[in-house]
Amino acid sequence: MKYFKNYGRSRIITPCIVILLAFSAVLLQGKCCGSAVTGSAVQGTDMQDNATNNIDGNDITGSGECLLDVRVGFGGKPVIPDPAKTDGKVSVSLLSCDNAEKVYKKNKWYKKNGDLSLGTDLSFAGFKRPVFVGSYAVGNMTEKSGMVSFISEKTANGIAKKKVKGSCLVLFVLTKLEKYETCAESYFVILDYKNGVSYKKKTDFSINHSFYYAWLNEMYLDDMTGDGVQELLVINWGAKYNEFVICHADMDTHKIKTIYDTHSAFTDRREFKGKLKDNYKAELTVPYIGYSKTVSVIKDGGYSKKSLQKKMIDKWCVNYIGMWKKNGKVRKKWAKKHGEVFLYSLSVSAPIYKNGNVLIEFKRDICIGHRSNEIGYMHIYMGYDKDSGKFVVKDAKYSHK
Repeated sequence: MKYFKNYGRSRIITPCIVILLAFSAVLLQGKCCGSAVTGSAVQGTDMQDNATNNIDGNDITGSGECLLDVRVGFGGKPVIPDPAKTDGKVSVSLLSCDNAEKVYKKNKWYKKNGDLSLGTDLSFAGFKRPVFVGSYAVGNMTEKSGMVSFISEKTANGIAKKKVKGSCLVLFVLTKLEKYETCAESYFVILDYKNGVSYKKKTDFSINHSFYYAWLNEMYLDDMTGDGVQELLVINWGAKYNEFVICHADMDTHKIKTIYDTHSAFTDRREFKGKLKDNYKAELTVPYIGYSKTVSVIKDGGYSKKSLQKKMIDKWCVNYIGMWKKNGKVRKKWAKKHGEVFLYSLSVSAPIYKNGNVLIEFKRDICIGHRSNEIGYMHIYMGYDKDSGKFVVKDAKYSHK
């Protein structure tokens, strides 16, 4: 699985590069979940490949209906019906990236009153003004319905059609898209077409420059807690900080509850411990699962002995190094002040299958001091623990740069 890099230091990725990577990824992947403003669906996990492949023609003839018919990129205005006013087969129309860019390039993105030209009416979900629909997913967040839905997407290579099990259309939407808006509000919206119910939850995503970041999300639906109902997993690449959220929809209260997020949890970071050692080494541990590995800052991290021995001043944002003496001993006072071994910002996160369980893989740079270059990557795998009701560390591994 390949995903995008995060913000931070020299690794900052401009919006244009991220959009190009996102578009390239979706052309390679066309699966169940996607972006309403891309030419193809965004996907990349075995879990949803299996969910698609396990559906056969008997599901359609057995149930006697196809609930959702979602069409992306076929032109025209977006059409998203109110779940409370639909019965039987539901037709949904979403925009593609090409649809949006044509309007944007003609400088007709905004109307005179500040509304978005390609805005969609979701007043039935509680939005007073038109909203921009970005990423989407189809699945069963509210119950084990098993109903069949279709997603048809117009791509450069023709029409891609997928058959999935799901009665819920999940949307990521943006509001407050005025011309000079610097920060947009974003929401998760679940439209349960089987039960005629709408759910809505405001996100904490720090999204700037709305147009560019409107579709930079990867959305997944899978049962993360083992209760038989799918949870929503969202990776936001367009926020100020790469963010990861897992949400659960309550069937009784019709509310969306966040059960894990990188704003407040950072469990993977908290469980990691690192320490500089003699002979230009660093000890990496995850005490919760008893993981321990010692790596060479020279061989694995790519530093030279000379750079590790020479103290540097941070006056001009030069890397802090100089942690070791020429004999390979740790320079204790300098290392104590500047040599913390820690995990930096998120590079990759994704749901995966491991030993029959759905886990979340977090990949972060390992740094040995403020403004230092990374010495490799730490992969920490987290899964849901039924006893504690929380996501805990299940496994870990180190990889080279």
